[in-house]
Amino acid sequence: MTTTEARAQGDDTGRRWRGWLFAAYAGSVLVVSLQKGFFTPDNNFAIFRAAFGNLLAGRDMYAPHPAQFADLFKYSPTFAVLFAPLALLPLPLSIVLWSALNAFLLWFAVDRLIPGHRATLVLALVYFEVLRNMQRAQSNSLVTALIILAFVMLERRRQLGAALYICTGICVKLFPLAALSLAIFHARRLRFALVFGTVLLAFIALPLLFVSPHELGAQYLAWKRVEAADALAMGGGSGAGLYGGVMEQFRIWFGVQWPNWPMQLAGTGILLLPIALRWREWHTWDFRLRYLCSLLVYLVIFNHQSESPSFVIAVTGIAIWYVCTPRTRLHTAIMALTILLVSISSTDITPRWLYNHAFVPYRVKTLPCALAWVLMEVELLRRPPQRSGERAEVYELDVAEPEAATKRG
Repeated sequence: MTTTEARAQGDDTGRRWRGWLFAAYAGSVLVVSLQKGFFTPDNNFAIFRAAFGNLLAGRDMYAPHPAQFADLFKYSPTFAVLFAPLALLPLPLSIVLWSALNAFLLWFAVDRLIPGHRATLVLALVYFEVLRNMQRAQSNSLVTALIILAFVMLERRRQLGAALYICTGICVKLFPLAALSLAIFHARRLRFALVFGTVLLAFIALPLLFVSPHELGAQYLAWKRVEAADALAMGGGSGAGLYGGVMEQFRIWFGVQWPNWPMQLAGTGILLLPIALRWREWHTWDFRLRYLCSLLVYLVIFNHQSESPSFVIAVTGIAIWYVCTPRTRLHTAIMALTILLVSISSTDITPRWLYNHAFVPYRVKTLPCALAWVLMEVELLRRPPQRSGERAEVYELDVAEPEAATKRG
């Protein structure tokens, strides 16, 4: 067999596996939507669907509405407007579209970031996490996709697109604001700051199409109170709800009762340390990609409100890091631990006694993600400068020359 024939055979095999994976994603969207749309409607989706109606009626969206749903609405008023098209559709159709949006926007984002077989492998590694998010009707897959697409837009020097993706993420959950760090050393960053500020103001004001300024101001004040109360929350108690990130791990293992913010501040400092000390490396694709991976993991392990579905964000970062960096035994071990302790631990494969007496009380999902993040940070700080031509081996985007990326805005 010639080299050309072998390559063609490998391409055919890759397309076949990709087709099966796509079928798994599409099939999961349909099966989960059937279950949630007709048999066991999800409370999270009920919260999303009720928000726009409560906004139009002038009701406090952030107050309890036990007749509509349990728990509280904790997203922005703009999210209620963005979700309105789905809220107005029949429940089964809206569930299908919401699940498809979450699953396939992440598929699209990973494809745009690392086209080819690497994208297929990443999407296979995160499949269980995407499925878990669909089963809970959560938005974490969507948020992951928005952050990755913001990175891609910055790589392509499309600042408006990057601003739109980041602002959309902020309107869903506040923590995508950290994606602004991706623009620190990009070209014309002062212009990007202006573009981002303008887009953010437009998103904040979007509900004014439906309510008065006074009503909108009251909704934002109510949202602020909910977020302030959540900021003081410490850990997830004895249930399987909140994981509490690294902060909760310190409480579990060392019995400390520190507030969240000092450790979150320390984590932020560690996240940004490679940029501060090795800022000259920012012009290399490998360094920027590794930082994106570190950011995705950071957003989960230093989030005191992280839940089981939140881990799709971290697992995506770990999977991209594993696929796009040189394979070592340590990398493979961490990836395997992530799959076992994060993705498989919440499935029926795991014995209930092990889940109830180990995974839940010790918040085990955080551990492999924290280990991966520490290794990512070490590699960002210690990795030698990239060799000429190395970027082309992992990525092909039509971007400006590296010198343009370091030009001051």
